[in-house]
Amino acid sequence: MRSLVIEDEPQIGAYVSRLLGQLHGVVDLVGSIADARQALDNFKYDLAIVDRMLPDGDALEVVTALNQSPERPAIIMLTSKDAKEDVVDGLNSGADDYLGKPFEPQELLARVRAVLRRPRLLAPSVLSLGNVELHLGSNEVVVADRKILLRRREALILGALLMRRDRVITRAALIEEIYGFDDEIESNTLEAQVSRLRKKLAAFGGDVEIRSMRGIGYILRLATPR
Repeated sequence: MRSLVIEDEPQIGAYVSRLLGQLHGVVDLVGSIADARQALDNFKYDLAIVDRMLPDGDALEVVTALNQSPERPAIIMLTSKDAKEDVVDGLNSGADDYLGKPFEPQELLARVRAVLRRPRLLAPSVLSLGNVELHLGSNEVVVADRKILLRRREALILGALLMRRDRVITRAALIEEIYGFDDEIESNTLEAQVSRLRKKLAAFGGDVEIRSMRGIGYILRLATPR
């Protein structure tokens, strides 16, 4: 899952981003309508958390545009403009939910889970291949009936590979899927994380293999019996 937080208050934006990070996925944070448009031009999002009053205007125009998109994300407005008419305007523009500030973190997460459960956004809760099952949202993987808690990035890598089982995912595509655009990535970071994941799966008897395709990327497939 990839989420976009549109919030011009840095502390609030960082806090909301950390909360959403608990739900298994990548979170991008922007502080203006212009930056939001650029992010939406470059990435597909499953969820957008939108503040209304931004330095370059009212983000209702972003919500309206998102609502008309063929790959529409779930949309929650999170704003101090919480008068009745503001809520009506937000919902009429296409938002799925509208939450005023200040807010309770668990209420925000509950509302996020609720909008993501709607039929148009339903996705499998478990991805599997062979004796490996990844439980999305918990970073928990079951390998040969034994539970392992992966690091967040490891779980994202495994999820991306499971979604493309038996198909190559390029290094660039994998980086785009598991890192936010503000994340600093050293040249060997991805390789180190893939290596740790590979070792964990093997140590617990996983019957899958992550193969490196030199100069291209990675592929996940059932291991060849020895």
